[in-house]
Amino acid sequence: IYFKYFNSDEYLFEGLNLEIKKDSHTVLTGPNGSGKSTILGLLAGVFYPNQGKILANSTKLGFVGPTPLIFSGTLRANLVYGCKDEIKDEEIVKNIKEFKLFEESKAINLQQKISNKSLSSGQMQKIAFIRALLSEIDTLFLDESTSNLDEETKNLIFSILKKKKLTIINSTHDINSFNDINEHYKIVINNGIRSLEKVL
Repeated sequence: IYFKYFNSDEYLFEGLNLEIKKDSHTVLTGPNGSGKSTILGLLAGVFYPNQGKILANSTKLGFVGPTPLIFSGTLRANLVYGCKDEIKDEEIVKNIKEFKLFEESKAINLQQKISNKSLSSGQMQKIAFIRALLSEIDTLFLDESTSNLDEETKNLIFSILKKKKLTIINSTHDINSFNDINEHYKIVINNGIRSLEKVL
């Protein structure tokens, strides 16, 4: 594909070819401003290439970024935000427990009011992951989604994701914090030209 942003004279990517295997964990790395998030946007259909085609075998897509959307409202409303189908309370509570969103001794009240001021950064990020999984996705885009998490929380989240049948495309600066990677592509910039180098 060829892609440049609107009102830009220069292409960000020229002749880019990439194949993502189903049910795999693919990592994208590269310096700031290299286009990692743009590739995610192209794959997700947020951006459209100027030339070329993007072929996908699914439209059940989820996204988790570095700053999740948490609004003032009930815990339940935050967790099911964006879900098309009605989600049973039992399914929501099951995910809350699996992700250890609260201390085990604390009773789970789906009607409790929450906001981005009442939760830790780890709790907010866990809500974003639960929200994505409740939408019954099969492809998950991650954009620096664990950059604000401690090692224990990061390991917990990825141990849960590993059990799911998901295609994960993960843009990150810190590849060393991830296990069970199937493929690793690095964006390399030479004289302003970006290319993808397969590392793994």
